[in-house]
Amino acid sequence: MSRPLVGFLLFCLILGSIAGLVGWWVGPTVLSLALDDKQRNEPYHLLHFVALKPDERGTYVRTYQTPMQQLVIDDGGQLLWQADTLRLVEGSVRDEWSQVVLARFPRAAEFVQMITSSQYRQISSANPVERVVVGIREAPDNFAQNAPIVLYLFQLDEVAANEFQLMTQKMLNLDQYGGLVVWETAISVLEGEVENWDRLIALQFATIERAESWLRDPASVTERAIARRNMQQVVILLLHSNQ
Repeated sequence: MSRPLVGFLLFCLILGSIAGLVGWWVGPTVLSLALDDKQRNEPYHLLHFVALKPDERGTYVRTYQTPMQQLVIDDGGQLLWQADTLRLVEGSVRDEWSQVVLARFPRAAEFVQMITSSQYRQISSANPVERVVVGIREAPDNFAQNAPIVLYLFQLDEVAANEFQLMTQKMLNLDQYGGLVVWETAISVLEGEVENWDRLIALQFATIERAESWLRDPASVTERAIARRNMQQVVILLLHSNQ
């Protein structure tokens, strides 16, 4: 084997190893955003779930929330919505999330820049609070900042994807309680120890009382039971804006 060929093969091996390490470090979703020119120049959204104990909130705000939100803004992002978790309606999570934050980046490139920066790693390591970060390419529709939200997170059976989409378009009794489907989209879990969710549905209501009434409605309960045939790892949260 000639020396040039050996050198070329070694170069390919090293390049492949580096790509593998980068993919392991940032994850396949972030790597895809960084390498795909079309995705890199499209808007990108983050849902940030945080689990806090009552005595941790002050430290969290000082060492994590405030500097992280400033980093998002410095890297071109915008904080769209922030909510408290009123209760876990269905499912189970490792830690009970107490706060949810939605941020938007005009271009995914700005998000990649932020999440791969030394500042991001420094802030994340300074406060090892339990958190889950979900990435989303599609924007919510008519998302009212002060409205209660019933949020579904789950893994969808691919075979039943078309059937499920039809079901979400005619949510039983939703109109009766003034509810709207404001977000139904694919998602990617970027950080956190959770199951492999790949789907999100957000239902918006005018008041907490209407959201609770819809959740208790026998028809809604039956509908959720039927929908779970096509879902895995289902978590349903009732959220309320704290802005």
